[in-house]
Amino acid sequence: MTKRVLFALTVCLPALATDLPPAIPDTPIEYTDISYEEEYTAPDSYTGPAVPLPGPIAAASSERRGYVNFNAYSSDYTVRGMGVRESLSKLGYSSLSASYTLPNRNLFGKGIQQRISGEYGIIWDSSSTLATPHVSRISYALGKEIFPNLMAELGYTLRHGGLEGYVARHFDGAGHHTTQELSASLTYNDQQRGFFGKAEAGFSFYGLTGTWFDLEAGYRFTDMVNSNTMGADLELSAGVAPSIGYWGSHVEGVDAWRIKAALLPYTHSGSLGRDSRFFIKPWVQFSWAGSNASEMERDNGGIDLVDDFLITVGFDCGFNF
Repeated sequence: MTKRVLFALTVCLPALATDLPPAIPDTPIEYTDISYEEEYTAPDSYTGPAVPLPGPIAAASSERRGYVNFNAYSSDYTVRGMGVRESLSKLGYSSLSASYTLPNRNLFGKGIQQRISGEYGIIWDSSSTLATPHVSRISYALGKEIFPNLMAELGYTLRHGGLEGYVARHFDGAGHHTTQELSASLTYNDQQRGFFGKAEAGFSFYGLTGTWFDLEAGYRFTDMVNSNTMGADLELSAGVAPSIGYWGSHVEGVDAWRIKAALLPYTHSGSLGRDSRFFIKPWVQFSWAGSNASEMERDNGGIDLVDDFLITVGFDCGFNF
């Protein structure tokens, strides 16, 4: 009896412990393709070293170092929003400006960069007392990005001609049209969110002696115009320019208030505007004279230099490099 039971268990247990083999199909067997391009996901219980996955190939850096801007025409000559009388700028103003950041952007091992910039302008009314000599400027600055999108700079500027040179020559006792100054600035520009602004202060120690300030804040509205081939962004900004003793020993207050609107066209192909090297920018600016307008007239022998209200239109073009 015992031998019969052991024999039955020996025969039946393998059948209970394993699945029966599948039946052989009568029709031809079809095999599906296996893809090896799908990413492998390790199970939760995997504790081994991380397996690096292939990523995108890094593109070469194309960070811009400078720009050239050609103000083809402005209907008036202004200084930080302060417009001069029409009698001093009947035919408008044009200028060529440029800025370049030197390749070494880690000066003294502190992440400090060097920037040189300049401008040369022409007041088209040859009879204007401001037109001779021509307006020119050259600057050198040390800068450092202290927060994302926020740049701090300390600089030196040499100016020749223009309103500054005219006041220095005729009303501040200088025998020339040249001024020199030191400046400090904070510039913010967030390309993604559209906010931008500037806070700048300058101290003039040659030609003119005094301090000036320039505060500006603005916002960039994207895709105000958008078609199949091109579109346009809109920049709106507001600024104020106070000064203390800059235009005269007793001139202290606000030089001018201003509002500016600029249109920034771009093409979807990338040949113009936004990330392109080439850009154009038509703009309009509204300026109101501050309390310093009357003080400048009184301090400069009754000569009225500043326009109370001014609408200036202009057109800029240029390229980044």
